[in-house]
Amino acid sequence: MSNQEQIQAVLEHSNPSIPQLMQGLQGILAVDDTRSKQANELQQEQHLSWLRKALQTAVTLEFSTIPPYLCGLWSIKEDTHNAAKSIREVVQEEMLHMALACNMLAAIGGEPKIAEPEFIPSYPGHLPGGVHPGLVVGLSGLTKHSLAVFMEIERPLEVVGHEDHEAHEHVEEGHDGDDVTIGEFYDAIKEAFHKLDPPMTTDDQVTGPLAWTVVRNLEDVDHVIDLIKDQGEGSDVDPTDTGLDDLAHYYRFEELYEGQKLEWDPVKEVFYHGATLEFPDVWPMAPVPKGGYLQQDVSDTVWWHLDQFDKTYTRLLTLLQGTWTRGGQASFVHAIDTMFELEKYARPLMAMPIPGQDGATYGPCFRYQAP
Repeated sequence: MSNQEQIQAVLEHSNPSIPQLMQGLQGILAVDDTRSKQANELQQEQHLSWLRKALQTAVTLEFSTIPPYLCGLWSIKEDTHNAAKSIREVVQEEMLHMALACNMLAAIGGEPKIAEPEFIPSYPGHLPGGVHPGLVVGLSGLTKHSLAVFMEIERPLEVVGHEDHEAHEHVEEGHDGDDVTIGEFYDAIKEAFHKLDPPMTTDDQVTGPLAWTVVRNLEDVDHVIDLIKDQGEGSDVDPTDTGLDDLAHYYRFEELYEGQKLEWDPVKEVFYHGATLEFPDVWPMAPVPKGGYLQQDVSDTVWWHLDQFDKTYTRLLTLLQGTWTRGGQASFVHAIDTMFELEKYARPLMAMPIPGQDGATYGPCFRYQAP
């Protein structure tokens, strides 16, 4: 398949996988820049279309991690527990990553799609874009298994920085070690930006508590992609983001999984698992079944909480969609408030036992109610 055929194959998919996008990238990098001006202009627009699709995939991928992480967070009974604080910071940073991906997309004339059914994640299911294709991500309370899934989501190309790392629970079926990590995908996006050097605009971008900066140029692109990678999987040489109290997401989850704090040995100059971390007391939220709980199968009280949660979640997606189209900064602020409102329906569900399930409780389904 020729370079142009590789790129065209990607553009024909409304929601291409990351392996398909990576094939398209190879076509972009192999382009002969000595062609005529008209041919180059046509290619530039085609290549920008590829980059917009890649960034849309990044937006969808970042958002897809938030519901499972929120379920783990809300299941922790003590809101001030260190585990709750750590996961809460992860959720806030995932919102930041999604917003920065949206800003990059808006910078090159794209429009993020968040409240369109084709781009809304469902659970249990696979990660968008074919990342870790053997991994099934569900909604449940915080357990060793869910932490293993979270670690697999955030898995770096290579776990670095400490000598006593051991493989965690096997959660990805058919994983052969060759699939693309989220960090590798972002590296490809950065490479495409530098190859294309597209004109950028700050129109329709937003800033705020969970969207730290706009993207004006290639230097900004490098900054936000490096930030996303460092916060998620850590750098190539260091599991921390800004220090031992601010680990990258993978290593935050690993600490909780291992039940030991990651510490630094200045003599050996390595990180190691040291002080014991107590696993939090959690509500035993059962894994949500495919499609969620049905009204005829639950009590009126349970259904009211499920339905109110789904209505609020739908409003959240609509506000996020509007942030980068018509609503701007005000819509983003309302979206953040709405995300915190979800908790008042989710936590009561996690205290409601499912009949015949040995004490396991309900949890939110994160269902979008299409208009």
